[in-house]
Amino acid sequence: MQKKLIALAIAGLSSTAFAQSSVTLSGYVDGGYYGQSLQTAGLADTKTAFAANGSGTSQFNITVTEDLGNGLQAGYFAETDLAIANNAGAALGNSANFLHLTSTKWGSIKGGTLNTAALYAMIGAQPFGTAIGSGGSGAFGRLSRAGANGGYVAGATAGTSVEGEYGAGLAGARSVRVNNSLSYTTPNMSGFAASLQWAKKNDESGVAANTAGFQALGLQYNNGPANVYYVNEQITNSGAAASTNAAALALGEKVTHNLLTGNYTFGPATVYAGWTSSKSSVSNSIDARSWNLGLKYQVTGPLWLAANVLKVDDKQAANQDRNLNALGLEYAMSKRTVGYVRWEDGDNDKSNGAVGNFTRYQIGMRHSF
Repeated sequence: MQKKLIALAIAGLSSTAFAQSSVTLSGYVDGGYYGQSLQTAGLADTKTAFAANGSGTSQFNITVTEDLGNGLQAGYFAETDLAIANNAGAALGNSANFLHLTSTKWGSIKGGTLNTAALYAMIGAQPFGTAIGSGGSGAFGRLSRAGANGGYVAGATAGTSVEGEYGAGLAGARSVRVNNSLSYTTPNMSGFAASLQWAKKNDESGVAANTAGFQALGLQYNNGPANVYYVNEQITNSGAAASTNAAALALGEKVTHNLLTGNYTFGPATVYAGWTSSKSSVSNSIDARSWNLGLKYQVTGPLWLAANVLKVDDKQAANQDRNLNALGLEYAMSKRTVGYVRWEDGDNDKSNGAVGNFTRYQIGMRHSF
């Protein structure tokens, strides 16, 4: 009996010492025929070309996991956003990129460049993901001056940023991911989960690399046909004079975003709704609200149609209200290949009749692997 116990103990130690990580490669590639028309200074700027990412961001993902036993798992995830429309190189792990320690009992801790809870809330608000029609694309972000890395993008005017295809017009910004951040996510409890994400604000005097601080609370309910998201996100600029964010907003300025979004599926239809607010601690800097309504209808197994209507209400004196209307169609040719059509039309500044009207469309294909 003693020999059997010793053998079992040695076997257990060996399996722990030499446990193997599993590596999964996945992703998808998206591209198609793209067209746009943008009104700038009273003139229409048009463009047609083969373009990527009409329905989602082309990406290559590496997922590494190791089972540590007792419901505990360690791992690493790296997403690389691919540039398929040109030959520009894509650095490995140029998107979400993090280590994690996950327990089925206690939840998950992550560290690295992490997607925000606001990103998932915006995806849950409408049927178009993060691409054309979503209102969360780089060309039309519904949050005011939240940069893709949790900082800020210098705007052409207060409350706006210049990005995407509409660099000559006025566009909002979005909360996508945060560098150098930590997060904790609770385990799923009958559909309910919560998350906290944090990145340190640097205030060292005379250092040009000072960065804004970031903190966010996310609550979500995902159970059956109902999905609901609430996010409170706060980004505080460095108070040091050399802050890299000083060109975008005042030293020490804090901007708070609130998002309440969700969707509900009944039969072949899914209805979507979303509300956001963006408010600055500095007067006459940022004060905006947005709301949207969306619908997705499964016509047949492989075919669905979708629509989204989005309004942004600017409370500042400039009154740079914005709107977006979108339609889409997807047809699954197989489990991995999808054909799609996306169209959106709107105005990036309704107070200015000479600039801001836009139309975008793409007819393309997405292949997953």
